[in-house]
Amino acid sequence: MVRRELLGALSITAAGLVGAIGRAARADHSADERGRSQRMVLVELYTSQGCDMCPTAKKLLGILAERDRGIVPIAFHVDYFNDPWKDVFSDPLYSQRQMTSNQLYTKPKNPEYGLYCTPMLMIDGQQSVNGRDPASAEAAIRQAQAKKPAVRLDVALDLSRDGLTGTATIKVTSRSTRAEKSPLLVCAVLREDGVVTHISSGENAGRSLVARFPARQTKYEFIELDGKSPATQGFSFEIEPTWKRPNVRLAVFVQDKRTGVVHQAADLPWRSTPTAATPATSTAAAASRSR
Repeated sequence: MVRRELLGALSITAAGLVGAIGRAARADHSADERGRSQRMVLVELYTSQGCDMCPTAKKLLGILAERDRGIVPIAFHVDYFNDPWKDVFSDPLYSQRQMTSNQLYTKPKNPEYGLYCTPMLMIDGQQSVNGRDPASAEAAIRQAQAKKPAVRLDVALDLSRDGLTGTATIKVTSRSTRAEKSPLLVCAVLREDGVVTHISSGENAGRSLVARFPARQTKYEFIELDGKSPATQGFSFEIEPTWKRPNVRLAVFVQDKRTGVVHQAADLPWRSTPTAATPATSTAAAASRSR
């Protein structure tokens, strides 16, 4: 499904980091080594519960995540199909983010609607893929994995006693001049996997849809690295008591605001980690993820 009405550009940009299919078999590698060298690939799906082609793409996102623990999956539900059914995960911010990706994208795209459509996958902030095309998605993921991360991410979560609130402390360290002296987006996205919604109207009327990694809350800020010292950013989150806590995860990524290139990503379960960021914290999820 496509949308031919375009929104204005916004400052938040999108992208991703990926690990090749089958990486899970090597998840027992040293956590310290992963923290220093493994590239985590962000795989973004732009989707809507009002789109009859999107359930297939949601299944694909789940399959990719289950096969490869080196990717960071996020489903951003857009709001431009909220008639007659209002997508329970939709947010104007996600539509705006997709529009910004459309404007930054320099590769060939549909002349009528560009990247402003569903279902659409964005890999590494540089490769757009049809959300129902597994072969192209896997190829783009492999290509993204071959690149070295330009920053190092250390992420620590500190949760309250009841587990309903938490603070993510994110330390970003330069590993390449490509990430220096340019505005960088630091984004943290809280997701709850496997949420079932019964759809009563629209193209999916009468169906029960399973949401894979839908964005529940998104926080972001901009930083700049000078190549000499890391930058630290903190975000606070609050989850609902009704959410299934074992299915809640936090995705973090760093992206160049000007080009859309994602320099590194991380994926953590919703549970406390050591207060002091360590090399293992940003990648511990790769070894412990239970989809």
